[in-house]
Amino acid sequence: MVRRRRDYDEDHDDDDDGGVVDPLVAMVRADARSKFYAPRYARPVSSSPAGGWGEIDTAFLDEARPPVPAFPLDLLPPFWRDWAGDTAGALGAPVDYVAQSLLAAVSGLGGAGASVRVGPRWAEPLVLWQALVGAPSSGKSPAMASVRELLATLDAEKANDTADGESPRSLVEETSLSAVADAVAANRRGVVLWRDEGADWLAGAPETARSQWLQAWSARPLALGNRRIERFAVSLLLALPTDRLAGLVTGEELAARFLFAWPAPPEHCPLGAARPARDAEALAALRRIARKVRVPESPLELVVDQRGLKAFDGFLAGLATELREVTLQETDGLEMAWLGKGRGTVARLAGVLELLAWSELGPGGPPGHLGAEQIERGVRLWSEYFRPHAFALFHRMVPSEGERQARRVVRWLRQRGLGEVSREQVRLEALHRTVNASGADQVLYRLQAAGIVSQVHYEHPSRGRPPNRWYVNPRLATTLSVGNAGNTGNSSSQAPG
Repeated sequence: MVRRRRDYDEDHDDDDDGGVVDPLVAMVRADARSKFYAPRYARPVSSSPAGGWGEIDTAFLDEARPPVPAFPLDLLPPFWRDWAGDTAGALGAPVDYVAQSLLAAVSGLGGAGASVRVGPRWAEPLVLWQALVGAPSSGKSPAMASVRELLATLDAEKANDTADGESPRSLVEETSLSAVADAVAANRRGVVLWRDEGADWLAGAPETARSQWLQAWSARPLALGNRRIERFAVSLLLALPTDRLAGLVTGEELAARFLFAWPAPPEHCPLGAARPARDAEALAALRRIARKVRVPESPLELVVDQRGLKAFDGFLAGLATELREVTLQETDGLEMAWLGKGRGTVARLAGVLELLAWSELGPGGPPGHLGAEQIERGVRLWSEYFRPHAFALFHRMVPSEGERQARRVVRWLRQRGLGEVSREQVRLEALHRTVNASGADQVLYRLQAAGIVSQVHYEHPSRGRPPNRWYVNPRLATTLSVGNAGNTGNSSSQAPG
């Protein structure tokens, strides 16, 4: 009588060295000439991965962060592209910070006084919430100051034109809700709150205050005491070190509305190669935008035309499919919340980019309609730049359980210095039985895609299953964080000089 192998639970898997094997099965497999697999006699096809080792994805190393793209300067119109590059080169700051500050300036001037009309019942105000993320002395403050000075000059010019020397401001720095509400009441188009000292005041605000701040992103009514502001439009530009970001990104409602920039330090630009930025022309261009924007009751409308609607439909269809897939995969809620704001954010970005393009052309008619080209620019900026930056931060600050497990295994592999490992070793020793066999497989497949491990393939016999073993990339023990190498390379190609 041939005894059939019993069904074992996942703590007794005989696929690899660490499992427990049925004694009768073990006897049959003890002969090296057997056509059945036996872990001790199974022969790998080769002693290393067939295709060789690729680059290790350093995102799985605790001290590293995933590479993110540099700001796509080609999406800016020619004058602003040069101005941003020249300004960044003169400051030694990432061009990302300068470009982000420029977008914030336009949204601060627009607010509820300009909107993107997508359909009869869909219009988006030109309000953006942005966060410049980086270590201290990474160039955030000087980059912001280069644009802040232009807005401050415009506010001063308006004040000089009034009899009492006071006029509505576009730029505010006070963080109290009451002070910002006063500024919006005076300037009904809205304001931009410009801060380079963190966001504790927002992340740590009481629930009631946070819900009131959320009204500002959509330019909705705000009731504050006995006052009511019909269009409370407030753009935000905040500078944040990574160690002060956790409070913001752990709140889905807040983090989903922010556009994050987390660039690497740029390569050095020789002082003699730096070109002076044309600040006077930049000021004149922003002045044209300020004069063209209207009041909330009758805003400057940037209407998406038929070609633009077709391009927008293509983006929305793809986004809807992705959101369904994210729901089925039960992906982290923060990513899903951020993706869910993509519809409105793309429209706003397209509108801001159109105003920048119009501003450098000089006096003329109002800004044109948003066609396919303008919508595609907004889609590219959101999809190819802001999205990878946001997800890199989310994974770093609020990693999913799968990310945490993968990093835990990498730490264990580096500590043990193994050249080869079994799935059961990973499950039992690295993950301490917190996953079943299938869960350990998923972690290993994830690390295989990251170039850290590679599954061992065995000669195929007539019956049985091969051991579940994995090669470990020998470079893992010596690989250090390369920081944001992908961004550094892109940035250097766009640096001035």
